[in-house]
Amino acid sequence: LRFSSYPTTFFSDAKLVHIVARPSNKRAGEIATFQIPTDGATDANLQFVNAFEEQDGTVVFDAIRSDGSNMQGANTRWPWASSLGEYQSLSSKKSLWRYRVHPQNGFISKDCISNDQIYFGVINSDFSGRPHRFMYAAAGALGEDVAPPQGITKYDLNSFTFESWFPESYEFCGEPMYAKRRGDESEDGGYILSVLYNGRDEFSELVVLQASNIGAGPIARVPIGIAVPHGYHGCFASNDDANWTFEEIERRAKLADKMETRGSMWNEVKSDFSGLGLRFDDMEEYFGDLM
Repeated sequence: LRFSSYPTTFFSDAKLVHIVARPSNKRAGEIATFQIPTDGATDANLQFVNAFEEQDGTVVFDAIRSDGSNMQGANTRWPWASSLGEYQSLSSKKSLWRYRVHPQNGFISKDCISNDQIYFGVINSDFSGRPHRFMYAAAGALGEDVAPPQGITKYDLNSFTFESWFPESYEFCGEPMYAKRRGDESEDGGYILSVLYNGRDEFSELVVLQASNIGAGPIARVPIGIAVPHGYHGCFASNDDANWTFEEIERRAKLADKMETRGSMWNEVKSDFSGLGLRFDDMEEYFGDLM
């Protein structure tokens, strides 16, 4: 928690919550451990959204929790599911929860905010480590039933209400990203960006929604020109480090293509074998313009 005395929260396989005091705190380095009351589902595979500290020292954190079902192992083939039934057989049920724990008084509560199937919860990053009101997530189109991420949902955690937008049945949104609008300091005054995959025509778009009015749908749809596999993660960066020119993107793409086409050489064993799995006499060819 960036602004809290207890910034780091971890979970173990034993359903324990560990809270570690940050270096600037007078209890720096101290660890408080509490058992999470069991309800028949796992708490060991949480997707953390945000956490903050209340006035009395209670640490509150929101997380997307999996029920632990259908988690036999990762499927690395693509596409890893080609039907709803296949997806449901490989995916776990997810829901949004709020946990509250006090470093001195112990575990307080865990409450289900929404039982709808959601993924990739995010907030306005300016509110990271601070009390937040709004949260955004990719949502399945079947309510509480397991379904792939398809639409975008916005939760109001003060009123415990939500609004959603869903595209066509063959279109699927990935992880939402909050982009701040220049000059606007409000919590939901910016934009939500997401990469939408069109499964019928096999191409992708960047969709832009007003964070304050998700239900209205996109205010812009920008064709990417390629198909981006559904489910890729992303982030929004406003500084110049992320503003690569077309030439820079093209150069990096060519380098990646070269490495992929020469992939058969990665496992060659020679006396000049390097720790990267490349022969040293290939390093300049691969990385010459970066070295």
